[in-house]
Amino acid sequence: AEEERKRNLCIQAAKNDMNAPRREYYFTFPKGGWLDNLVDESLCDHKDKPVFNMLMNTTLVSLPLLACLFAFCPNTKMGHVFGFAYFLTHYVLFLHSFILALHYSTHRRLIKQDSPLAWFNKVPLYVLCPTFGLPSGIYYLHHIVMHHCHDNCIPYDISSSEPYQRDNILHWAVYWFRFWATVWVELPFFAIRTGLYKYAAQSVGYFVVYFSYLYNVYKWNPVVATWGIIVPFFFTQTMLAYGNFGQHQFVEGGKPSNYRSTYNVVDCFDNTKSFQDGYHVLHHLNSRNHWSLFPETFIKQVDRMNEEKALTFLGIGFFEVSFWIYMGRLDILADKAITPWDMSKEELIEMMKERLKPISQTAKQRSKIAAEENLAKQKNL
Repeated sequence: AEEERKRNLCIQAAKNDMNAPRREYYFTFPKGGWLDNLVDESLCDHKDKPVFNMLMNTTLVSLPLLACLFAFCPNTKMGHVFGFAYFLTHYVLFLHSFILALHYSTHRRLIKQDSPLAWFNKVPLYVLCPTFGLPSGIYYLHHIVMHHCHDNCIPYDISSSEPYQRDNILHWAVYWFRFWATVWVELPFFAIRTGLYKYAAQSVGYFVVYFSYLYNVYKWNPVVATWGIIVPFFFTQTMLAYGNFGQHQFVEGGKPSNYRSTYNVVDCFDNTKSFQDGYHVLHHLNSRNHWSLFPETFIKQVDRMNEEKALTFLGIGFFEVSFWIYMGRLDILADKAITPWDMSKEELIEMMKERLKPISQTAKQRSKIAAEENLAKQKNL
């Protein structure tokens, strides 16, 4: 009865996410107007209208605010008040949803190449990213090429959470420092190591442009540089480090599996602000799957989620899951877990403890060990 109850909770939670209102954007072009019609004709997939609206909102609100910061912010104590107001407005309104809009528009082309709006495909990566402290042009190499191609596995994914004791906040602090302090060297080195020399050269070029931008703006007006570049950089890097580490906090040490290298969070407010980002297992299983289809896909694969021992938590987001991990309250998370549904609370807690331990072996080594173990089992049959 308890197993059936949790299975039904999974299905109902996904349906709730499917029917929840989208909260990633604040306004749209007038419905039926020529701009709205042009957008509809230009989108590669009509289901990405919320992604376009979010990026359009950020462009039309934050870029004028940044222009005002550059034009009117004095290099005085009062300028810091002005700068803080800009930063707070920009980040409270847009940060969370922008990162996920950038994420999905990088995975899947947003605007058709032959459309008059094709230029807008470049806006998030090259124009909006620096306003959130991200160097232009780097996201594709860092996230798509490195993180997704190597699925959080050492040694190639330099943002991997595997080598750390993932319930230790001090280990996260080390991860955070590496996340922003060494990426300038490690990312080009990753590209060279994997034979992606074009990406290596591009990343070095993008970093040079970013530091030149910072240097020249700071030389001209330190207050503008502080609130327009430096504070956004450190705040965003901290949020990204906390988020990526948190999404890959529960990782099984055996043969690599996307079912057991991350987890899902369902029927939570965050999913309405992040284009269903809570279905992270599904996203890593197929990063080309459209974000709007995650709840529907989850319902179809719910029994597989249980069989593969994929963790799914009900009613809380990634940040809250990480909080309870650091607080040592795996019992609370066990109560929130709805997959796997065929394990007791005590078994869930033990499994979560195992998935928080550091992993020192590479994906190749772990796959080889798993293959040898399977062969040994076969011989004993």
